[in-house]
Amino acid sequence: MTTGPKLRLGKTLIPGLLAIGLFGVMALIALNATFEPMTQAAGAGFPDDVSITAELGYALFGFDSLQEIGGTEPFLAAVLLVAIALDAALDASLVLAKREEGGEPVAALSSTGAASSSSGGAEPAVADGGEQSDSETADTDGENR
Repeated sequence: MTTGPKLRLGKTLIPGLLAIGLFGVMALIALNATFEPMTQAAGAGFPDDVSITAELGYALFGFDSLQEIGGTEPFLAAVLLVAIALDAALDASLVLAKREEGGEPVAALSSTGAASSSSGGAEPAVADGGEQSDSETADTDGENR
């Protein structure tokens, strides 16, 4: 018999509530933003000689006197919402990609396997990929060269 999902109370509840709160704030921003029609037929849009990036930068930093056409706040709201969404996706991918063994995080480039243990000291490399013979073992200390 299967049971339904259970609410885990404790330290896992706080990040969930923060995520729900962030979603609510982003939803309020998106619902309250006025996305007016921005087509040439509606009398809006950017002329060919105006830099869209410069206009967004001026709106971001509040340099209204430097704007040539103005009215870029709806574009700015959309750019900021996309930036926040992409940042959240990147953070989530890093959290999901983190490896754990036995409940402890594992570094990406760690080598703790049996092949990397050096308890017997350094062994000489064998060029042909095979094993050393007894006569080659005597040559490894450099006396019989």
